[in-house]
Amino acid sequence: MSIIVSTEDLRKTYNKGSVKALDGVTLNIGEGEFFGIIGPDGAGKTTLYRLLATLLKPDGGRATVNGMDIVDDYRRIRQDIGYMPGRFSLYKDLTVEENLRFFATTFGTTPEANRHLIDDIYMQIEPFKDRKAGKLSGGMKQKLALCCTLIHAPRIIFLDEPTTGIDVVSRKELFGMLTKLNRQYGITIIVSTPYRDEVMACSRIALLENGRITATGHPGEVMPKETEIIRSSMPHDNGFVIEAEGLTKQFGNFIATDHITFKVRRGEIFGFLGANGAGKTTAMKMLCGLSRPSDGRASVAGYDCATQYEEVKKHIGYMSQNFALYEDLTVYENMTLYGGIYGMAKDDIRHRADELLDELGAAAIRHTMVKALPLGWKQKLAFAVSIFHNPDIVFLDEPTGGVDADTRKQFWQMIYRTAARGMTVFVTTHYMDEAEYCNRISIMVDGKIEALDTPDELKRKYGVGTMYDVFLYLARQAKRT
Repeated sequence: MSIIVSTEDLRKTYNKGSVKALDGVTLNIGEGEFFGIIGPDGAGKTTLYRLLATLLKPDGGRATVNGMDIVDDYRRIRQDIGYMPGRFSLYKDLTVEENLRFFATTFGTTPEANRHLIDDIYMQIEPFKDRKAGKLSGGMKQKLALCCTLIHAPRIIFLDEPTTGIDVVSRKELFGMLTKLNRQYGITIIVSTPYRDEVMACSRIALLENGRITATGHPGEVMPKETEIIRSSMPHDNGFVIEAEGLTKQFGNFIATDHITFKVRRGEIFGFLGANGAGKTTAMKMLCGLSRPSDGRASVAGYDCATQYEEVKKHIGYMSQNFALYEDLTVYENMTLYGGIYGMAKDDIRHRADELLDELGAAAIRHTMVKALPLGWKQKLAFAVSIFHNPDIVFLDEPTGGVDADTRKQFWQMIYRTAARGMTVFVTTHYMDEAEYCNRISIMVDGKIEALDTPDELKRKYGVGTMYDVFLYLARQAKRT
């Protein structure tokens, strides 16, 4: 097997050399491999991708891509590679078709010339070719991004967590397409992912930690064993803090949430699952008092969501899937700011901040600017701020999206401690191992709740061994687009 990507003692620093993002990386990847680069947040994965994609210059060492030096031959390398960054990188105000033609034109080709490479993917988004990219679902955005990455027929594609934040069905489809591209057309695929099942699908992986490669080999040999989290017991019947009856939201002729009925106990960890577009976010907005129902009713902490929405907001915490804290403030300044917004007294704010910082093990980063923190720390901080005022319920919208496995486990330990104190946790997630940690789970399909029970009862009902299989079975019943 000939070597197509090679690095030797590759180094990259930031902040005038004080931060070593890559600290002597040596790696060889063979032509036609399906290769995974795995590691925790802040390990250096994105920096490595940007160097190999010729978007950054190294501070030491060297690297070649398809036999060409990443510094001297960067223009030629760019013709041979495709790069899909972690964040959505297309033009949101252009349509699906306009984005595809723009990227093809950039490389001096047309969508028709390499249609064979993207046919399987593009046929799923072609019905929406006149829709602006910013209006697509998460899964559709990633499929379009992959089409644009492939449109010039690259020999190598670099994919930085391409499936983060999309539902199980879309993940399975997207990764299946990558596998076919690799096997059928021999395209070298270099991918990073936080999902264990996707890691195990790679032919080889490299484990990157603190800017250094600590192991390479078959995924089964390199991947550390998963640490187990024991699901917390179902809380005693302390009454219901969320009650929804026939809750419905309609936009024109489209029924986003269709007469859903359920109750959530005080102190319960309640998983609210569904594929992209199933209606989860719409339902959560109504429960948080941010959107009025078209029909039905809901109460949160004893307050009507439609008529007493200001009271609802006082009794809940909310953590969105998009990081919403102030990056130019320190950790402590963010906490004191939100404590003030919640109307807390100064002494209470100081005491609560100290309490949460100790619980997070974050005393050392108390005065650190939030923008300097790794993603995992940012997410833990966002959670701490969302429960700062000790609300009755905290709504978590995909709180662990994009963070590494160890950080996700730490995050769930925080959730368990929070629920043990009597706070209700209402959580959405695309990680099906996290679904196993919930006391009860609802699964939405086409705006309706199709299943609601404990993880064990749902697995028994559908005759499968994991929540991944339960979700996959139900999500594939969806009919609407």
